[in-house]
Amino acid sequence: MPYKNILVPVSGAANSNDAQALESAFNLAIRFEAHVNALHIKIDPRTAAAFVGEGMTSTMIESVIEMAEKDGEERRQRARELFKEVSGRMGITVVNDIADRSASGASTQFVEKQGNSEDTLHSYGRLFDLIVICKQNGEEQINNSLLINTALRETGRPVLLMDKAIPVDCGKRVALAWNGSVESSRALTYSLPLLKTAEKVMLISAIDDLDEDIHPKAVLRYLTMHGITADRCEISGSNGKSTAESLLAEAGKCNADLLVMGAYTRSRLRRLFFGAVTEEILANCPIPVFMAH
Repeated sequence: MPYKNILVPVSGAANSNDAQALESAFNLAIRFEAHVNALHIKIDPRTAAAFVGEGMTSTMIESVIEMAEKDGEERRQRARELFKEVSGRMGITVVNDIADRSASGASTQFVEKQGNSEDTLHSYGRLFDLIVICKQNGEEQINNSLLINTALRETGRPVLLMDKAIPVDCGKRVALAWNGSVESSRALTYSLPLLKTAEKVMLISAIDDLDEDIHPKAVLRYLTMHGITADRCEISGSNGKSTAESLLAEAGKCNADLLVMGAYTRSRLRRLFFGAVTEEILANCPIPVFMAH
């Protein structure tokens, strides 16, 4: 099933990350004739009062709320203006409702919600084929990490993460990570529209984690049934590198421009002893990552 309904959260932060995410989502919309919801979540300024210290006077609390209201409005305006600029520059049809879009071509709409970002995305994001998020650093990193975590763990939807805008043809050479987990199985299935148009697919099997009942050869047969031919290689923890380091090294060898993998495939206890592969990939992967939990 192609991606027809794409979600991209826009924070309104004073940096270029929203623009990178919007351009990526619009490029996918052009490719798959999809609709993009640009979602801006405005924080309720009254929640800022919950973070003030004890002993604050009512006047000081009102000042905090006023500052939060001002910051929220500035972010909303930046998000709206950026949406208008990027959609106009890329020639994406803007509609007020998905029912107004034509049967073909890319379209988009700007959606505003008020509330907590994680709580809002938790429910709103569940009826989209794909969620697109640009990773952020600096003062926006904490909120961005919470948003990514919510998108991956709570929506049940695949998430495409990047550091900069992806081109329309992203996914020419795909590195597909496999360890036999439910999460890697979901990532495989959700990424089929991209895998079907790839020029090269490399199945990278993490044999330390591998479920012997779902051998990589079975994955190759599954891909063949969908008209996808893939090569195969294996990685293990016996080479002195972490699983994430080995995975990124193999992806680099095949010159991959997209990595597909399951997210948080280990229990918390196993992550404690063997390392957190997902976090390491998110922190160090130089190419876009398509993840599913």
